[in-house]
Parts: sequence; C-alpha cells; structure tokens
Amino acid sequence: MATVKKTKNVLKLSKPASWWGSTWREALPTGNGVIGASVYGGAGHDVIMINHRDLWWQGRVGVLQDVADKLKDVRKKMDDGAYFDAENVLSNGLMQKGYHPSRFYPLPLCDLHVKMPLDRAPKEYVRMLNMENGEIGVSFRDGSTKYDRDLFVSRAQDVIVYEISKAGPKAINVTFSFDLHDKFNARTATAVSKLPEGVNVKYENYFMYFSARSDNSTEFGAVAFINYYGGSQSVDPAKGITIKGADKVLVMVKPFIESQREKEWKNLKTKLSSIKSTYEKLLKEHTPLHSKLFAGADLDLSGDRRDDFADELLDDAFRSGELSSTLLEKLWALGRFLMIAGSSPQSLPMPPYGLWCGDFKAENSAVTADGALQTTYSHVLTGSLAEYLKSVFTYYESVLDDLRKNASRIYGCRGLLIPSEMAHGTGYFGNIDSSVLHFTGVAGWICRLYYDYYLYTDDVKFLKEKALPFMKETATFYEEFFKVKGDGFYDSCPSVSPMSCPGNFADGEGLKIARNAAVDFAIAKDLLTNLVEGSEIAGLYKGEIAKWRDMLTRIPAYKTNEDGTVREYTDTKFADNYARPSTAMFYPVYPAGEVDETKPELFKAFLGAAKKKCVSSTENQNSLTMASYAEVFAHLGDGSLVMDTLTAMVRSMCMNNLIMASSDWRGMGITGVDVWASYSVVANMGLTSALQDMAVQSTKNCIKLLPALPSELDRGEVSGFSTRTGSEIVSMSWDKKKGVCIVKLKSKKSKSVDLKLPSGAKRFKAVGKEKVDLENGFVTGLELPAGKVVSLDIRF
Repeated sequence: MATVKKTKNVLKLSKPASWWGSTWREALPTGNGVIGASVYGGAGHDVIMINHRDLWWQGRVGVLQDVADKLKDVRKKMDDGAYFDAENVLSNGLMQKGYHPSRFYPLPLCDLHVKMPLDRAPKEYVRMLNMENGEIGVSFRDGSTKYDRDLFVSRAQDVIVYEISKAGPKAINVTFSFDLHDKFNARTATAVSKLPEGVNVKYENYFMYFSARSDNSTEFGAVAFINYYGGSQSVDPAKGITIKGADKVLVMVKPFIESQREKEWKNLKTKLSSIKSTYEKLLKEHTPLHSKLFAGADLDLSGDRRDDFADELLDDAFRSGELSSTLLEKLWALGRFLMIAGSSPQSLPMPPYGLWCGDFKAENSAVTADGALQTTYSHVLTGSLAEYLKSVFTYYESVLDDLRKNASRIYGCRGLLIPSEMAHGTGYFGNIDSSVLHFTGVAGWICRLYYDYYLYTDDVKFLKEKALPFMKETATFYEEFFKVKGDGFYDSCPSVSPMSCPGNFADGEGLKIARNAAVDFAIAKDLLTNLVEGSEIAGLYKGEIAKWRDMLTRIPAYKTNEDGTVREYTDTKFADNYARPSTAMFYPVYPAGEVDETKPELFKAFLGAAKKKCVSSTENQNSLTMASYAEVFAHLGDGSLVMDTLTAMVRSMCMNNLIMASSDWRGMGITGVDVWASYSVVANMGLTSALQDMAVQSTKNCIKLLPALPSELDRGEVSGFSTRTGSEIVSMSWDKKKGVCIVKLKSKKSKSVDLKLPSGAKRFKAVGKEKVDLENGFVTGLELPAGKVVSLDIRF
C-alpha cells in the first residue's frame, strides 16, 4: 500500500469480515462515486463485492393520479374530529385509481472471488483502509512469505485496480472467478424470491467475463483483465483463471449496466487492454483526484492510539463506556470518506447504503427526505465538500414537472411538492402511505440546503439561477395550501410530524394525520425569511416580497406545554408523542438556526423537549435519530449530551468496520432491539456533522467557535472548515488545559463578521477596530480583508 500521511485516517482491522450470513456488511468499502468495491478480506478465500451507482431493479411507478378533489373531504373530516376516517382518504383514492408504486432496490453487480492455497494458518493478519487515497489492503504471512493484496477504484481510469504481491520464498498461486452475488450472503427480513436471470460467465487467457439480466430485460456485468509477472496461467471454464508461480499479479475490472452482453464484453476488453500501466502508476494517477477532496478539511483530536486496530478501539468503547479521541477521529474521517467514495456531484443523491449493497431486496434502501437525506449531507458544507450537494439539486431539478404534478394532483395547488420518498427515476410519490402523503415540508426543507449552499459559497449566480427560482415555486405551494383561519393565522391541514404521530392517537402504528405540526410552520417560516432576504440581495421578485412578508405574519407562534417544553403540534387537540424519536420538531434549532441563545425562553423550551424526547423514546431510537439528536444537542450548546448520544449510538449500532447499522441487533439495552438491522451510512454522516458542529457553527453573520465542546475533547485542531459567513476557518487549535485557542480566518471577499467566543474566554487579542464583549462572549465587526489570513488569539 501507499505511504499514509496521517495514521488517524486509516482503518486497520484485525480480522476479515465476520457477519455470518451477511458478510458483505463488515467488508471494507471503497469507490470512485460510480463503482463500488467491498473487500471481505479472507486470507485463503477473499470476496470482492462489486456495485454500480445506477444499478437498481424491481420497482414500478405508473402515472400519478389526480385525487385533489378528495382534499375537501379530508379537511371536513378533520374539522369534525373524525381523524381516523380522514387518515387514508388520499391514499385510498390513489389506490382506487390504480396508483400503487413499488420500491426499487439497489442490485449487487457481481462478486470477484480470489482463492489462494495456504500452507499454514495465516499470521500477522491486517485488513486496512487508507481513507486518504481510498486504497484497501489485506496482508498476512504464510510461513516465511508475506502476501499483500491491494485494491482501489480509479477515478482517472474508472476501473477497479487490484494487485497481489509477495515478499519471501513462496510464489503466488491464485485462482480468480466471477459469480452472481451470493444470495445466501443477502440477509433480509423478507425471503429473497427473485434473483437476476441469464447468468453468463466466460474465461479465456487473461480475461474473465460476467453478465446477468435484470428485470427490465437489459444486461449488466463486468470484464476483468489479469496480468502477471513470472509463472503461468491456466483456464478452467468451470472454475476460472489460475495463476501459478507468479511474483506479482495485476487485475483490472470494469463493470457495465443496462446494455447488451456481447457488445460490452468486446468494448471493455478493448478498453482494459489499452491500459498499459503498473499498479503503482495507476495509483499515482488516481491519488491526487481523491486526496484533494478528502484533505480539504481535517479534524484532529490529539488521539494517542492511532496505530491501534479500529475494531479494538471499538471493543474498548464497549468495555469502558467511553469513546476515545482516536476512535472519534477515525469515525469523523470515515463519514467524510464514505461521501467522497460513495457519491459524486453528478450522481443521484447518496442512498442509505451508499454504493455498497449486498442484499437483493434491501430494507430501508430508498432515499427519503424527511430527515435522512438531510442528515446524509449535513456535514458537506462545513466540511468544504459543497459540490457534493449539487447531486441533490440536480436530482430535484430534473423532475420539476413531476413535482408540480404532485402539488396539483394531490392537493390542487400550484408550486412544488416533494414526497419524502420519491419513486426511483421520477419525482412522483414512491410510497403512498398516509404519513408520506401528509408531510408537505420536504421541498421547503430542501430549500434550506439551496440557501445554505449560497451562504457557504457566496455564489450569487447560483442564488439567482438555482436557489431563488426553486424557493419561489415552493413558496407558491404554501401560499395555496395553507388556509387562513378566523384569527388571521395559517392552518396546515393535513399535516404530520415525520416519523411520529400524535401521542393521544398512538395505538398500533398511530394516527398518520394531524393538524398544524410545528415543523410545517418552522420550515415555511425559514423558507420565506430566506426568500425575502435572498431576493433583496439578488434584486429579483421585487413585486412579490411584500406578499411573502405578509405570509410571514400569518405563521403561528410556537406553543409550549405546562412543563415549559415546546409543543410538537400547535393545535392542542394533538398531543406530543415522547415515545417517538422524531427530531423534525427541532427544525427551528437545527438546521434553521431560528432559535438560539439570543431567544433564551424559547431556547430553553426546545432544549427541555429534546432532552425529554430523546430519553423517553429510547425503545424506538435508531442510528439516524440518534445522530440527529446529537446534531440538535450540538446546536443547543450541550457538548456533554452530544457525547452521550454519540457514545450510545456507537456502542449499540456500530459494526466492526465502523459503519453503522440502522438499529441495535446486539441487545445492548441502550435502544430497542432489531435483529434485522440494516446497513446505513447515514448515521456515519450525522456523526461526522455532529463532531464538526461541536467545533464550529455559523449563521450568515456570525461564526461560533467551540460552541458545544465536551470536557473530553479539551485539546484539538480543525482546518479547512467553511462557514455561512462565506469565510473559511483556515485552522483553529485549542488546548483548554493551557487556556489557549488560536484561530486563523480567511475570506475571498472583504467582509465584516461577528464571533461567538468559546465558553470561558477571558481575553481576546484584537486585530482591528472590532468591538469585544467578553462578558457575553461576543466580538462584533471583525474585518476580514479579501484573500488575507487574519489570526486570532483567545485565552481562557
């Protein structure tokens, strides 16, 4: 493997993937955003699962039917208190008209098998992922000979590159073969009743071929080119290609999808034959393309066990009940790596499995946007990976006509309506469960991503051409969907708080309809506020700003319970449900930033509700909700609660390769138990975001330094973090024991920013004419000259 610059960016494991019946889950993943490879790591028999970003199957959509005439019936039943009668009116109407979409699922492309006969049981075994370049290595010793098997997915050549090398007297003897992904390695709660058909495998000197047929009658597959140095090869039509007596073996694999076998086999053979290079040269060509993305930001928590096996660090967390700074460093880096390796700015948004799915009908594999999609991308802006959000924007912009039809055919409104679960390849509803149909806030939530992209990048052209038009159409939906009540305020009906239900209607699956969920108004308020501000900056929509300002006056205020906690529904006929772990009601805290320490009473109400809800919903928590609570607690300024939440999540739901499962299958007692816990990189992303938010948060005018730092992380450094002020934290190092924090800021344009100093700051060395209020911890009017680094010295 290539030399590692920082060992904290390496995952070193002491054993192969070990999840019986679903070994792929503990494989080490890598990819180039399009092609994924997962290395199981067996010494004598290794398996490399191959995936392709755009290979999905089994779904069905149809034409979305018009049921807008049913809305008046829904609202009449809600007015009459016949809530359960109202619940399924829209869903039943769609089914009666023949619209009942079924989900699409990611389809594993194939498995590459690598068999090496060993003389003795292997020693000195290591399986390793270098996140700095995406290279995976498996090394072990067979007697006095050390073997290394290394793999990466080239960004330059768009191929999987794999090499076996050795040091010692024994030669390399190995057999390669292709096969359909093993259905017995696809462990799901529902039986796998369908597999791809028409499997074809072919072997000839130097080349292996695989193909199978999907349910849309197109074929997918791969071609492998095998080159070797020393020794000989033999071909067995049933077993594969065997290399004997070699000093080194190089394999290159290129997959294809949705095409025709003979055509692709011929083309890919030609392409692979044209790559005349060594493993080292191909890696050297690939590395800068990957590393410039990964190295764009960094988090250093002064971990002192960076050379230790990651699975042993996890074991120690189980024993001690604490997450070491080294483990947190690696988890932060892994979330970043999974985004870079598993998606691209040109791809569809990253699904919960990333690029790496080994089930044929994977549970929880759909992209959902009632919190999960937003958590997946929550770290990219601060982490200076803003370009990756473009996949989300492209996704929705490509189906605008469908989103308009959703609004008109479901609710009789103009504007945009984004379902929390869209049908793959369209913008239509991919799920017509009532809880999906009744949540109308997704488009507004996505608008927050649009506006944040503008704030972080200061890209006024994007604001004018992309963000504001999308936001305007979304506001049009609210203008027609919300109805003004007699008191002059808006009524949102039907409504629902995502992943929740009213506490007084919680039996069974719970009531999937409500009125005036607080999140509806929080999202609309955030959208309209940003739309007014952005339009004034861009000089657009001058004739509509007054209307949007008026709409803002009609949004009802948040309400509180008798115990002072904020209510999940502003309509008091619907009670809070503390048994459901949904975090959508905390939207005003995060991501909107509407409620912060400058509004102490409301801030206290949200903090109280978050504490109560997080504890009371333990039995229903999953890794997504726990990661979301960690982010919420970070924005509520409680680093201790962030650490408690992340610790509970990791100790109950982290697999040995440090990738999260969706829920607790071990029965750790921290959350509810689900033995069918699915693979989920979403929580990894949320954890990365929460760690960043401990160190840096921002609004359009203010940078908050160490706003939620727990006592465990009293020393560290971050670099390359971006902020909503449009300026960058070039670096920030802190040492609470020594009482010092040094910050370097830089802005592309000259601007003035404010700072919220770390808690306990006693001295701030001014660099200009800024005003310093140490009593309240604020610095206002800090001038940042264009392109120049400004250094700050803070003492505790």
